[in-house]
Amino acid sequence: MTQEAIGKFIAQCREEVKLTQAMLAGRLGVKPNTIAAWEEGHSTPSADLFEPLCRILEIQVSELLAGKKLKDADKIERGEKSASAVLATKAGLKLLNVLSIVLIILGGVIVVTVWTLPVQFSSKAIPAIAGLGAAGFGIAFMVLFGKVKARLEKE
Repeated sequence: MTQEAIGKFIAQCREEVKLTQAMLAGRLGVKPNTIAAWEEGHSTPSADLFEPLCRILEIQVSELLAGKKLKDADKIERGEKSASAVLATKAGLKLLNVLSIVLIILGGVIVVTVWTLPVQFSSKAIPAIAGLGAAGFGIAFMVLFGKVKARLEKE
């Protein structure tokens, strides 16, 4: 849906619940010119405002994104697609988590191998740093994916 269509829909819904731009802005904690920019199609609300905006306008997020009121069948279909997307994302995060663990283990193995086996390297520091880097990336990815997963489960 275009910004303009979403903006017009926001204006229509705002008027239906008998709010001025200033009143809506006050409830959302934004400036009135922000509401005007949305309604004129110059910008759209940020994702963190979808839920409170929709609650105030008495619409669903799927309707906001569609820029129009949806029939119940359309709401169900969009809800199913959204749920499927969330499940696919969670499955992808599990796979990435496993890959993070593999990186951590691989990095550890490289470091231990370099420093304990009688392997002849002109400099043991370079492979050791590579191993530590791999383990570090694995840990960083694991933390990041954990935060994303927690946010998905929260919502």
